[in-house]
Amino acid sequence: MIRTFRYPLYPTESQAATLVAWIEASRQLYNAALQERRDAWDKNRVSISRFDQGQSLTEIRDFDPVYRAVPSVVSDEVLQRVDRSFQAFFGRCARGSKPGFPRFKSASGYESIGFRQDARKPSRVREGGIAIPKLGAVEANIYRPVRGTPFEFRIRRVPSGRWFVSVSCDVGEAPAKVPVRKAVGVDLGLKSFMVTSDGRAVENPKYFVAGEEVLARRQQKLVRKRRGSNGHVKAKLLVAKAYERVANQRLDHSRKLAAELYSEFDLVAYEDLDIRGLKEHGKASEKSINDAAWGQFLRCLTSKAENAGKWAVPVDPRGTSQRCSQCGAMVTKTLAERVHRCACGFIADRDHNAALNVLALGTSAVRLAEAEKAVSR
Repeated sequence: MIRTFRYPLYPTESQAATLVAWIEASRQLYNAALQERRDAWDKNRVSISRFDQGQSLTEIRDFDPVYRAVPSVVSDEVLQRVDRSFQAFFGRCARGSKPGFPRFKSASGYESIGFRQDARKPSRVREGGIAIPKLGAVEANIYRPVRGTPFEFRIRRVPSGRWFVSVSCDVGEAPAKVPVRKAVGVDLGLKSFMVTSDGRAVENPKYFVAGEEVLARRQQKLVRKRRGSNGHVKAKLLVAKAYERVANQRLDHSRKLAAELYSEFDLVAYEDLDIRGLKEHGKASEKSINDAAWGQFLRCLTSKAENAGKWAVPVDPRGTSQRCSQCGAMVTKTLAERVHRCACGFIADRDHNAALNVLALGTSAVRLAEAEKAVSR
């Protein structure tokens, strides 16, 4: 099981300047490696591998001081990133989905560097800091212990100017699934963020809407500043901090809500929503869907479940709002109809009825999986 631990990083001014230079050199290397692959194919129909580019990089480092200043493990990770982008492109082509050819990175679109942990050497996580190649110890707030064996580090500068280090660790096998004693189904929405099968409704916090006024004022000030001036830099930083605050609020909400659910339930069933499809087909405002951050919440839900040995069960969302959870009859409703009324006499909030259906589908899926597992033994 792989887990990533993220910590605030506090480099000195000289260390921060070095990291900024490494990020820019890595961006240029990424773009150069991408251009080389494109030109080799367009002109000669030749594919260049990561191994080929690694050999070329070794030669470049011998005479170019810019690339020689960057740790080799960091430069190797850049070439791996380029290779992964092409592998993902070929995979999308094979699946018949929209290919999305790898693109060049702008200065604002490349803000991190990574490097591997050599298993034969001591961990780079130290008390109060991180040991970075060619830079030494950099102060970090290790506010919770790193679990497992670290194997990769990623240093990122966020738009607000803050630095973070992410430590990816192998924490061993996931705990065995606990017996299901208490289960719940959840229906995600925009009116209420979540309605559970036991009738609880969680209000949609709408963090972006709440902070929109502050963001609008800061953006207005930004457009009035002369580009490149100190005032423009400061105004741009304030806009970035407003966006960062909203992102942090969403993540905090998702994590706490997921932890709260698993403190009470052993199984959480949820709709396996096609969030991108909902945006593309105009089922709801893209802005509202982004603000709800359903995808982030579901990632937190599955991560918490895996850590705790509990169940996060996705179910097919089709028909959950239309089908009666008591008798199974289909009761057609428009999106404007918020109350479920069935001929069998069952009346409930539309989302509560959907959550009951989600719970039934989720528990059935787990029983089926456990039965198949028992037969296979």
